[in-house]
Amino acid sequence: MVATVRAGVEASSFATIFNAHHRQAVRLAYLLTSDADQAEDIVAEAFAKVYVRWRKGEVRDVGAYLRRAVVNEANSTLRRRYLARAQASRRTGDDRGVRLVDDQATDHDTVWAALQQLPTRQRQAVVLRYFEDLSEADTAEILGVSVGTVKSQVSRGLDRLGRVLGHDTDGSASIPLVASGDDRADGPARIERGERR
Repeated sequence: MVATVRAGVEASSFATIFNAHHRQAVRLAYLLTSDADQAEDIVAEAFAKVYVRWRKGEVRDVGAYLRRAVVNEANSTLRRRYLARAQASRRTGDDRGVRLVDDQATDHDTVWAALQQLPTRQRQAVVLRYFEDLSEADTAEILGVSVGTVKSQVSRGLDRLGRVLGHDTDGSASIPLVASGDDRADGPARIERGERR
């Protein structure tokens, strides 16, 4: 009886954690992969891993641990996607040119396409710093790199975004990085200027 009650309390406690962090985790996964379905899958896997550690009492900061788990899962997903595309390019016959990304996904605006052209580490650093609004130290911890590496990756990422989008890199043009209805509508201008909140 006591074990049943304890399990019920643990489940409701983790449900509260899930509800508090799910939306932001899906958003982060989407920004890293540009695929809504994969983002949901990544977050489900990340929460499953977090739950195991949380239940054992090994997670002090669920938000930070979850972000790290999402980044790791996204890396694995992107590796699998790259390998699938490499194999698809070698195929012959009727399956040539088949899109591996869900055909029902809406076209991304110019910025999302530009963000995807960034190398993985630069994209991760830019997303964590500007979309997740994390400090350089927090971003460095999640990525497992030094603060200097984060600064370098963010700087290079913003410079490359500006070049891909055909903007001057002096901050005179705004990069529209936030979709309509996003609660961080001031993000695009901040990203172009390299500013933080």
